[in-house]
Amino acid sequence: MKRREALQRLGFGVLAGTLTNIACSGESHRAEAAQNSPSSNFEPDVDLTLTAEAAEAAILPGRPTQVWRFTGTVVKGPPDTLQAIADSYLGPTIRVRKGNNVRIRFRNRLPGESTIVHWHGLDVPEAADGHPRFAIEPGSEYVYEFTVLNRAGTYWYHPHPHQRTGAQVYRGLAGMFIVEDDEADAAGLPPSDSELLCVLQDRRFDVANQLVYLDAAGAMMDQMHGFLGNQVLVNGRKSPQFDLATRAYRVRILNGSSARVYKLAWSDDTPMTVIGTHGGLLERPVQKQYLTLAPAQRADVILDLSRQQVGHRFELRSVQYPIGDVDRAGMGMGAMGGMRGRGGMGGVAQEAVPNGAPLSLMRLNVARQEASTFTLPQKLSTFATPAGAATLPVRRVEIGFEAGEFRLGGRTFEMMATAPEEVVPAGSSQVWELVNVSGMMGMPMAHPIHLHGKQFRVLGRAQTAGAAAQSIREGIVDDGWTDTVLVLPGETVRIQAYFTDYPGLYLYHCHILEHEDMGMMRNFRIT
Repeated sequence: MKRREALQRLGFGVLAGTLTNIACSGESHRAEAAQNSPSSNFEPDVDLTLTAEAAEAAILPGRPTQVWRFTGTVVKGPPDTLQAIADSYLGPTIRVRKGNNVRIRFRNRLPGESTIVHWHGLDVPEAADGHPRFAIEPGSEYVYEFTVLNRAGTYWYHPHPHQRTGAQVYRGLAGMFIVEDDEADAAGLPPSDSELLCVLQDRRFDVANQLVYLDAAGAMMDQMHGFLGNQVLVNGRKSPQFDLATRAYRVRILNGSSARVYKLAWSDDTPMTVIGTHGGLLERPVQKQYLTLAPAQRADVILDLSRQQVGHRFELRSVQYPIGDVDRAGMGMGAMGGMRGRGGMGGVAQEAVPNGAPLSLMRLNVARQEASTFTLPQKLSTFATPAGAATLPVRRVEIGFEAGEFRLGGRTFEMMATAPEEVVPAGSSQVWELVNVSGMMGMPMAHPIHLHGKQFRVLGRAQTAGAAAQSIREGIVDDGWTDTVLVLPGETVRIQAYFTDYPGLYLYHCHILEHEDMGMMRNFRIT
């Protein structure tokens, strides 16, 4: 570390981190070099700048709210590669195509904090994945270079510094990352000008309209159960209204909250028609009366208004699910924290709204008549089903709480360390058995588990108990490819993990951001 600090003082930045030999499974490894300048042998199709900086936003009536935000510019590529979300503090939506060579020059202009960016769901080289050991200081620059290998789908980007991910995302550092490809173009879906982007985030404000996070009155409970707000913002706005036409829309939904699990439904009882999840299009549409989205999960939903009457009004809601005896039968994610008042800078904030409470998210109004018809394709995409799982090695990963710590496989996060079973060959596949044994003070907890690198497939779920778990279970869509799987209390979920061809150090962790920051995260090494 002294060597690294000395090199940083000399201006070598994150490259210094690559000069440290890493002890791993009895061998010596050196991380792939991170970059602080563009490569001469990489020719980008898309070249962007992305800056993280302090700003202010008009979220509630009255005083503006101090936030942090991503801003960007297109240096090379289509001008619509970056698309700002109107009246929002969120980062611009990045749109690229599969096969594009992408260069992003990231600049940290945050006041006094190191940071790094993770491209959530993308299969990228180690140096481009946003591992916290590559976090850069304020005033520094980090250059990402990667080829887009993913299928068309809805991905996102957010900070990933150790112990500060939750705080930085909470302040506003997040944005959507959309990949398009030929298969999606041919699927007969609504075009990009008929898309609604919906980033769901719950927040808490004090009387001066400033964000409250892990305040002294309830910081411990917020960390243990995951932070929950008292107001849900959609694209950084409170209860927005969208005036729509009589045509079909593609609604891209991201759960960007720290810990809230949404049970999403249309208020007019229209089914949720899901065409894609975290890893792109499904093979066929799936209809649900409600849709369960855990933190970091995404879904693409078709909303067909082509046969609707002008003047029809309805809402996107998170409908109620049982919390009941929350310390035993409920989800256990923030419920205890929701029963207390909060103190915040500048005054007292309202208490948190617990998981399972009914929420009105956004209002929709059919305002214009258009001559439009839409036929939902019955075949959306083609991809191989999991094969050979019965012959693959099985790794059991217990998701637990022990000795005051959240753990994965009995361990907490160490910046460079991996256990022997966390070392896997590039391009290989394994079955992981995720076993949720977590519980503290008799409280079961659900955990959304995210793997960096390649997407994986869910092979099956063992039945779980608890009224709240059963209530949201039917809304889970496990079809298709995914990068984040919700493991309910007492549940065992089997996934088939496909490991990237890129060598290096990658992460898997709980995506309740406070749990991640507390060390519920581990490395796995691709060799």
